[in-house]
Formats: sequence, C-alpha cells, structure tokens
Amino acid sequence: MFKTPFISTYEVVVSEHPIASVIGAKVLDAGGNAVDAAVATSFALSVLQPQLSGLGGDYFALIYIADEGRIYFINGSGYSSKTINAELLRSLGISEIHPNSPYSVTIPGMVDSLHNMWEKFGVLEWGDLVRPAMELAIKGFPMYPSLVKALKDNYEILVRDEGSRSTYLTSDLEIGNIIKFPNMGKALELISEDYRNFYEGEIAEAMANYLSSKGGFIDISDFKDYKSFWDEPLEIEYRGYKVFETPPNTQGVTTLHILHLLSHINVGGLGMLTYERIKTFLKCFKAAYRIRDKYVGDPRYVSKDLLGNEVIGELIGMLDDAYTSRKTTPAIGDTTYYVISDRYGNVVSGIQSIFYAFGSGITEPKYGITFNCRGSSFNLIKGDINELAPRKYPLHTLSSTIILDSNNSLKWALGTSGGHYRPQIHAQLITNLIDYGLDPQTSVELPRFLWDLSTNELVVEEGFGIPGDCENRVRAVKYPSRLGVAAILEVRKNAKGNIKLGASDIRGDGIGLGLKLS
Repeated sequence: MFKTPFISTYEVVVSEHPIASVIGAKVLDAGGNAVDAAVATSFALSVLQPQLSGLGGDYFALIYIADEGRIYFINGSGYSSKTINAELLRSLGISEIHPNSPYSVTIPGMVDSLHNMWEKFGVLEWGDLVRPAMELAIKGFPMYPSLVKALKDNYEILVRDEGSRSTYLTSDLEIGNIIKFPNMGKALELISEDYRNFYEGEIAEAMANYLSSKGGFIDISDFKDYKSFWDEPLEIEYRGYKVFETPPNTQGVTTLHILHLLSHINVGGLGMLTYERIKTFLKCFKAAYRIRDKYVGDPRYVSKDLLGNEVIGELIGMLDDAYTSRKTTPAIGDTTYYVISDRYGNVVSGIQSIFYAFGSGITEPKYGITFNCRGSSFNLIKGDINELAPRKYPLHTLSSTIILDSNNSLKWALGTSGGHYRPQIHAQLITNLIDYGLDPQTSVELPRFLWDLSTNELVVEEGFGIPGDCENRVRAVKYPSRLGVAAILEVRKNAKGNIKLGASDIRGDGIGLGLKLS
C-alpha cells in the first residue's frame, strides 16, 4: 500500500480534494448527517475542481439510510432543450454533436438534485451547507498540480470563450497561486438563499441568454421546468453480496451485466495481475457494452427489462462476439466521486461531472458557470435509443455502487472517475474486494486495465504479466496512471461495533478523514 486508509468508528468523508473532505467532515462534526455533508462536499468540489464538475453539471447518488436498511437513488442529470432534435441538426449539415458546441449542453441538474435529497433527508440549514463553497469561491484557494495541468492542457478551448477566458485565465497558472471565482461566489450566494434562483431567477436568465448568444437552443423555460427525480436502484447478487447500481439513463447496469457474466467464472482462480484475468474480463466487457449501446438511455425510451431473462440471454450469447463501440471516449478523469458515512451509519455514494474537462468550454461570465457537454452523448442516428430528441436525457456515464452483505448491512460503497470506462473499473474494484479478498486500500491501488471502446486496444498499467505473443493490441502505461480515480468505503464489524475504512486513490488528489474518530 502506498497510502493508509482513514479509519474511524464514527464518520468518514473521502473526496478527491482535501479541502472538500475537510468541509464535509466539519458538517458532520456540526451535527449534520451524511446527506448534509454530501451537499456541502458537492458544492465545494464544484469550486475546487472546475475541470471535473461544477454548477453547470450533473449529479447522481445512491443513499443508504441505515434505520430503513434501504438504498435510494437520486437522478440529477439534465435533459436537452424542448426545441432541439436530431432532424434539425441533420438539416444544418451536422453529423455529430461536438463537445465544444452549444448543442452539447443539457440543463444542469446538480443544484436541484442536491436540494431534492437535502429536502428529503437533511437536518441542517440549506444556506449553511452552501456557504463554505461560496466563501471558497470568493476568497480563493491555492492552485494544485492537476488543476494547473488541466488549465494549460485546455487553454486553447477556454481562451476562445469570453466567459471561460474571464473566469479561468486571469491568474498566472502556477502551483500555489491563489485562484478566485468571485462571480461563481455570487451564484452560490443566490443559491444559498433559494436554490430555485438557479432555475428561475437571475442566474437562469443569464445562462439562457449566454447560450442563446452562442447559437444554442436552450431557453429560460427549459431551466424553469427542470426537476431532478428519484428512482429505484438496480440490484443483482454476486457471490452472496447484494450489489446496487444506478439505473438508466446511467450505465450502472453495464457493471451489473459484467458481474453477471463473471459470476459464472472462477475469477479468483485467474490470478490478480495475469493476462488470463484481462482476457477473461475483456470478453465480458465487450458483451456488456454491446448491450449498453443497444438498450441503455433515457429510461422513458428503454423498452426492455435490462436484468430480465431476455436481455441476460442476449448478453450471454454475445460473449464470443467481436465488438468495437461507436462511442468516442474523453479523457477518463473528468468526473469527481466521493463517499460519506455518518455516525448513524447512513452513507452517500455520490458522483458529479461536466463530462469532458471544463465541459463544453462555454462559461456564462456573469456568474462563472461552466456548462456541461453531456449532450454530446446523443447521436443523430435515426431510430437509435440515444438519438437526440426534445427534453430527452442522454446515456450517462456517471454511476456509483453500494454493496450490502447477506444481513442487509452496508459492506462497501465505491465509485470512480472513468467516463465510458467506469463499469470496467467498478468490476475490477468489486472483484478485487470479493473474489481476491483485498482490503479497500489495496483494491484501489491495484494496477488496472481498460478496454478502449473506440480503438479496440487494451490499456494496461505496469504490473500485469503480458505475454509477448498476446493476441490483443496492448498499450502499456506507467503505474500509477490516470486510469480512473476511485474511492472505497468499507464497514467492518467487530465485538464493539463498526469500523469504517475510507480508501482514496494514489492516482488522484483526494484524502479520507473525519473530525470525530469514536
């Protein structure tokens, strides 16, 4: 192990930025529960990691309520404009939706979904949970290596947009320099007073007007009508554990499809760092992604029971088929995941994103809100499940996981950045824990392998034994590489109660902590 997991009998916050973890832990220390801490952590990450998430992005969470022994799912993804459709874009000579175009923007769902889950489960005042992020934005924080790198790598995209230029490129891009987002602070102040200011008030008007000036179709009514929604998580059994994932429009079911196929294989006998493991998992990946591309999208358009016998039979029948997905693949780190457990045993497994680094690259200047580019997941193929249509939700790469033991008690909660690759990483983390019996920190740190959907090559971190005559194209990368940044919470029981372990990834910047240990 390169890191030591944070260990507590009381509370744990694991996020991808130390300041966000501190803010979440302070909320717990002030008497808040896991949902309160999640709200504060999410808003803080929106300021601290604008390359990965933000007010202009989406949010999903699985929420375990210990007293009920039940898992809830909140869907905070956004829909397309009521006036846009595939035929319209085809008539303009457009064949695909570019991530840096205004057509790629969907209504940001994060703010509404955070308020929705706070309204259902929170105990502290809403404004008190938003305020730490507001102060961060106004007072600023030191720039850190991965933020500086992201700003430099995406400079040419950001400099083209007036709002992005004025928001991100006014400071010297050097590690340790203080970067401030005063306009974003104004937005957070309005949100702290009333979250609907984001969807109906000055902020919504500014966002709609700016998108219109860029040639977009979203108008104020698209913001005003938006509501996040609750749905039932998906579940399968794997080796005696109950694995819960996020339902469509997310690709959570793809993780479950991979696990279903692996459940019929002696995974432990493959070896952890062997080519045999890679080759076996690769077959399962290809079958599961073929089902995803065929059936997964806006839940109102999903016509099949994705865990029913018909689809599972089709999945199994695809095991030996060659497949290359048509999905394009952004850099896989452009998302941020966190997991929080409070003193009561409640857990939030939350994830948020603007899709590509700095999303669409379009930023409303008055309030410093960078728009997502999630609409680039739509296609313009007639009859496809993800064909662009009015007020439609796109196939979403975000998902998170909670795993219960046979007594219906929470055992693990986990997630990762990873874009289209996320189900592959989830499957590796879960089998590391269950099939190989690894502790959460070792599971997170173990070398990874990914199947690149668009090039059909394997991307493999150092540490695996790859034969010289390997039949698959392999691109070796150093260890550790940015093949997803994961986190795992594990709950262990002993005679005195529960011990909580929060594992953060050496591939990222995060830490786990809590202010009360017992």
